[in-house]
Amino acid sequence: MKILVISDTHGYIGPAQNAIMNNPGVDLVIHLGDNWRDAPKLSLMFPNVQFECIRGNCDFASNNVPDERLLELGGKRVFITHGHRYAVKKDYGRLYRRALELNADLVLFGHTHTADIVEMEKCCMVNPGSTSDPRSRSPRSCAVIEIENGRISPRIVGL
Repeated sequence: MKILVISDTHGYIGPAQNAIMNNPGVDLVIHLGDNWRDAPKLSLMFPNVQFECIRGNCDFASNNVPDERLLELGGKRVFITHGHRYAVKKDYGRLYRRALELNADLVLFGHTHTADIVEMEKCCMVNPGSTSDPRSRSPRSCAVIEIENGRISPRIVGL
């Protein structure tokens, strides 16, 4: 299974659209919030790709879009959240503890606008950065995650 993860598009979908076009064979796109409404727009452009999304701290009217979810993907438990409720700009401790509570194999989060992959003892934590508004001198980015034969292989892709 090949998953493309985007976050913090903030209404500017051009780079996210390019990320999807430049990663053929994507089975699923996950939008981690801060303009979750960009996910349905992108899904109209890519009708053969499944999309999932959650709300971020800048998503006020939600249309019943959840703040976080636990997904089963490729036999792995994947916890998705924007990250603001776990103070990820400070550290990942609270988010990691939540992942342990959920028995998650993979945690996907955004909010910092800075890409990061952290292999923890019990799970992998991935922040795709921002496709539209990177911070800390980071480039625009997304994450590609492949789950095959019980193995999770994440990588950050610059846009």
